Amino acid sequence: MSAWHTALAQLFLEHRARLERLVRRRTGDGDRAADLVQESFLRLLAAGGTGSTPGDTRLLYAVTRNAAIDQQRSARRRAAAMQALAPEQLRSEDAAADAGFDARAALTALEAALRELPDRTRKVFLLRRVDGLPHAEIAARLGMPVSTVEKHLLRAIRHCQSRLADHLDPS
Repeated sequence: MSAWHTALAQLFLEHRARLERLVRRRTGDGDRAADLVQESFLRLLAAGGTGSTPGDTRLLYAVTRNAAIDQQRSARRRAAAMQALAPEQLRSEDAAADAGFDARAALTALEAALRELPDRTRKVFLLRRVDGLPHAEIAARLGMPVSTVEKHLLRAIRHCQSRLADHLDPS
């Protein structure tokens, strides 16, 4: 194992629990906090060290804080997008009420389908469809080739289509 890998492993052992607590306080989600901290260590591994343990530690905390902030912003955008759908779907007329009910059921099914996706696939889908990011920016953010982003996006779309087949209008 290289000196950098050894140093990073030591950073992981020393700071993982504290970083997870910090992210959990910010996001309110323990599982997501653990994922964000792991992603931060992977980003630091890919970026390489600064050459000093204090510098690497500061960089690790900055990367983790920024990942938590990005996650919060995305969550707020998703919540706003979901909230924006509901008022238009509800109407006082019987037919409109049925359509609103059907739309809410489809939205609930979509949320369930998204939860079934692997984390990276779901993240790619939300970054593209909710946040509107281009494939190249998603690839840069997640450290993967554009072709992998496209594969994740296609997998997410196919999965959602299959789960929502009962809710889609056949005409």
